[in-house]
Amino acid sequence: MSIRTRLAASFVTLFAVALLAGCETGPEVKSEAPAPQTVAVAPQKAKPGLPALPKGASVITIDEVKTLVAKGPEVGNYLMFDSRPASRFHSGTIPTSLMLPSGEQEKLDKEGKAPALLGADKNKLLVFWCGGPTCPFSIKGAELAIKYGYTNVKVFSGGDPAWTKAEQPFVSSPKFVKDDNILLIDLRSADKFAAGHIPRALSLPAANLDKYQEENWPSFKGAPLVFYSDNQADVDKALELMRDYGLSKATYFPGGLERWKKLGYQVETGPKAAPAKLTFIRKLAPQDIAIPDFIKLLDDPNVVVLDVRGASERTTGQFKGALNIPFEEISTRYKEIPKDKTVIIHCATGIRSSIAYETLKAKGFTNLKVLNANVKFENGKYKITE
Repeated sequence: MSIRTRLAASFVTLFAVALLAGCETGPEVKSEAPAPQTVAVAPQKAKPGLPALPKGASVITIDEVKTLVAKGPEVGNYLMFDSRPASRFHSGTIPTSLMLPSGEQEKLDKEGKAPALLGADKNKLLVFWCGGPTCPFSIKGAELAIKYGYTNVKVFSGGDPAWTKAEQPFVSSPKFVKDDNILLIDLRSADKFAAGHIPRALSLPAANLDKYQEENWPSFKGAPLVFYSDNQADVDKALELMRDYGLSKATYFPGGLERWKKLGYQVETGPKAAPAKLTFIRKLAPQDIAIPDFIKLLDDPNVVVLDVRGASERTTGQFKGALNIPFEEISTRYKEIPKDKTVIIHCATGIRSSIAYETLKAKGFTNLKVLNANVKFENGKYKITE
């Protein structure tokens, strides 16, 4: 539990009603709530309206996942797979997870193959997860593992939203540290930093963290900050502070400089102290649209909002006039999408919309944009966050 969470605990009862009324309120634009949908009955361990677990799979709780991660794959005798697209894995995954996008599994399945990452032991615990209860990727991953004879398959249906809510850390990949637009912070002493550090890193010794208040960190709360150190306690302290300050995309690079060197990557030397005010310049991908720009275009007659969520997800609301085609049907129903208008694709987290973008691009669509953000509907209103 973070510092601010502990300090606020005594006031929860007094302000609960006010917080619940205000924290989920989005822009004062009402969404269009569709008529209730008929949803197939899910298996016993799946909640109604959510993707059904494949036969032979079961749910694993967040407490069980935390226990496994604390033990590690060897002691815990498990393998855990991040079923989201590769870019999501690289930017932040649950510790000990292996990258196995469900799309890659499906490609191999068409060739009659199972991924080598699943291993030879068909009885070992395999855990699949993705972007939360409505995300279909972990379901597909588990289904394909069972198809190839694996007998101990579980789905962490809470996925990264539940891991975030539990204030658990995410780790970034070497590729993300090396190539992406990030703020990389070395928490070791200034002397150790000068003797050798990961390129692009800034030196901010953990002993000085308390001198940096919220105003010293980037104002953009979605800024991808990556920390590393040779002391995990320092990393934990930094991540707790970032949660306090609302910097939701903060992760760490496990193994720090020693792991970096073992991977054969370049090391720099010399001092490079972090400035008093840390700034981050956001760079949207060419297909991405900023949240304020998306909101401005909602009523534009030359814009089509393409909602690729499932029918059960839309029961809580949708953008007025949106075209609804579930993600898994895009490749067969793409002709329903007009090519003479700007098409902005959205889902619940940005994962499925990004994949739908690639599918439509391959079908010849050129005027496409993606709302790469979290979208939530409640009480006839929407909330969009990074």
